[in-house]
Amino acid sequence: MNIESLIERVKKIKGLFWFLGVHVIAFILFFIILDILSGGFILYKYVILAQQKEPEVINKTFKFEDKAYQDILLKLQTRGEKFESSSGANYQNPFQIKTPVSE
Repeated sequence: MNIESLIERVKKIKGLFWFLGVHVIAFILFFIILDILSGGFILYKYVILAQQKEPEVINKTFKFEDKAYQDILLKLQTRGEKFESSSGANYQNPFQIKTPVSE
C-alpha cells in the first residue's frame, strides 16, 4: 500500500464528510421522517392490527388427573422429609483454610 493511494482514499472520504456537513439539515430531516415512518409501521402492526384481529378461542376442556397430583404431592413430601432430616447435620466450611492442630 503506497502513500498516494492512501491520500486518494482520504480525499474521497473527506469529500463525503464535506457533502454530509453541507447538507446536514437535509440528512437530519430524512432520518426524522424515516424514524416516524418506521414507528408508524410498528404501531400499526402491533397495536392497531392486534386490536382488530379476533382472539382465538380454545375449546379444550381441562381434565384434572388425580394420579399425577398425588405423585407430585408424594415427591414434595419426600423432599420435605429429606430437608428436615438434613437440618441436624454439621458441615465443614469448604472455604476455610485448614491449619494443623498442635497439641
